[in-house]
Amino acid sequence: MRIRKDLLSDDIDTILHGMDRLESELRKKMDRSDLLDVLKELCASDDGEIVQRATWCVAKMGQNKVNDVGILILLSGMAGTGDPRVRENVAWGIGEAAGTIEMADDELDAISLLLDDAEHDVRGMAAWAAGRLYHKCGILSEEFEKKLNRLLNDPSEYVRAAAKFALNG
Repeated sequence: MRIRKDLLSDDIDTILHGMDRLESELRKKMDRSDLLDVLKELCASDDGEIVQRATWCVAKMGQNKVNDVGILILLSGMAGTGDPRVRENVAWGIGEAAGTIEMADDELDAISLLLDDAEHDVRGMAAWAAGRLYHKCGILSEEFEKKLNRLLNDPSEYVRAAAKFALNG
């Protein structure tokens, strides 16, 4: 209950302390889906660090296999954000949730958007996520395949490797 109170504080230091505690619990694979509503509020913050850390927490819930569609709804809504770390978290979280939570068009649209991202770290994570969607859920749309094939020639070795994984396993 203390973490919720800290995250809802008006004091930035208290919020960041709450984020530290939440991140620690998530690293221990604790199910903190009870805080998705608070994380949604934090994702709308004007503070970039808070938004980045909140999306990391939501993505980590995806990695921890928390079966809550709210994770994907929140993440897919953040795909167009200006912060590349947030966009990378979005791709990571959607990829991690593959096979645990049923994907909807919004998640596929988010990954498609991120496959075209200007930042190579975001493109690479999106390609990895597309691979997870394919390997875990059997989802490989014609659009994904086209974009992934284009990424096989990306200037970034990381992006090329992620695209190869996505297409070949």
